[in-house]
Amino acid sequence: MSDLILCHSALAENPYYFVTLGVKIYSIEELCFVLKEKAGLLDEDVKDEGLCDFLIGEAGMPRLGERLKEMLREGCSVGEFVTTIFEASCYLNEEELQELTKTLVDNAGLDRNRKHKLRGDGMLRSGKYAQALDEYRFVLGIMDRSVDRELYAAVLHNMGTAYARMFLLKEASECFYDSYEISGEKESVLQFLLASHAINSAEQYDRLLKRYGFNEELKQEAERRFALLREPDEDSPQKETLDRIGELKESGQVAAFYRMLEDTIDEWKDAYRASMGA
Repeated sequence: MSDLILCHSALAENPYYFVTLGVKIYSIEELCFVLKEKAGLLDEDVKDEGLCDFLIGEAGMPRLGERLKEMLREGCSVGEFVTTIFEASCYLNEEELQELTKTLVDNAGLDRNRKHKLRGDGMLRSGKYAQALDEYRFVLGIMDRSVDRELYAAVLHNMGTAYARMFLLKEASECFYDSYEISGEKESVLQFLLASHAINSAEQYDRLLKRYGFNEELKQEAERRFALLREPDEDSPQKETLDRIGELKESGQVAAFYRMLEDTIDEWKDAYRASMGA
């Protein structure tokens, strides 16, 4: 979250401990923050009578706690349980609550492995590559690849994507190839070839192609994609920035040139640190 949340409720002397999420909760605001951030991972464990007791005795929300206990007796769903907490706390606006409800509904039938993968995928899309890798490693650490080979291969492929976007191309190539060995997916082997092409000399890459014996169609497609990657994106903000820096240099505006160059490098460093979780 990018905004500060004002906690107006009392802090609990005895926090509630979310065993499955590994966090301590001291207030209704903290509870809502965790539930929102971990919405994609929530399962039946969240429907805990101990949480109801915490709301009644520690968080100053007795009516909510009693209502949740009643819902547990009636056999409520995870989604109903969680949305009741948010409705009572007024933590989210209507649009955010609808989005949260959709997340809970979409993930209701998923097992824990798939929920962690989806969470990692969300982090990957948001540019939080180090955090995405943590989720993917967790999935691989707890699942049996022989039980769901498709999911295992998909996690490896997305790990490769995260590594590639962090410019860790050796690690990326290994993940892509491991994924390909399990799934046989064309996209995984193409990404393996692209990463390998980038980190090897022309002679080393040729030897790699011969060693693995990839067919001509795959090699040509990899070459085509690699050539495209080397072409500058004329519409990218980075290209516009570099063009402007070049113009300053050509026009002899030395001070402005170095100032913009340093500012741009600092921005890129900050963005990279953010992707690394720093």
